[in-house]
Amino acid sequence: MATLAERLTEALRAKKVSNREAARALKKAGTPISHVYIGLLCSGGKANPTLEQMEALARFLGVSVGWLAGEEAPTAKVAPSATSSEEQERRQVLSDLNALGVLNVAERMTGLSPLSIEAIRTMVEAMRTAERVDEQDT
Repeated sequence: MATLAERLTEALRAKKVSNREAARALKKAGTPISHVYIGLLCSGGKANPTLEQMEALARFLGVSVGWLAGEEAPTAKVAPSATSSEEQERRQVLSDLNALGVLNVAERMTGLSPLSIEAIRTMVEAMRTAERVDEQDT
């Protein structure tokens, strides 16, 4: 019998989403689960998510809770959802931002007030000036 960790890993790979992308989608759908927690579930470091979390994961991944829990035999290979060119482009942009280290910074800014965001922007500009980054580009 397959484990939750194996099934969750398989379903995430089939859907071609990272733990971070899954966590973001689940939070948006109303069930906040951190990408770290999803990673622990995938690695077997955690094995007892709540029923609400299991239902949210199953719904997002397009599988049944029973299948995800390893209780049901797979009826068919988990198929990734069809992605439009717009979705593929969005994923490429996210991948590029992640590679640049921008995505994590942007995610950490979520929920901050406009005043705090402006303070961060001002600090970044001050650092760029101090390190003469813009002068190196010319």
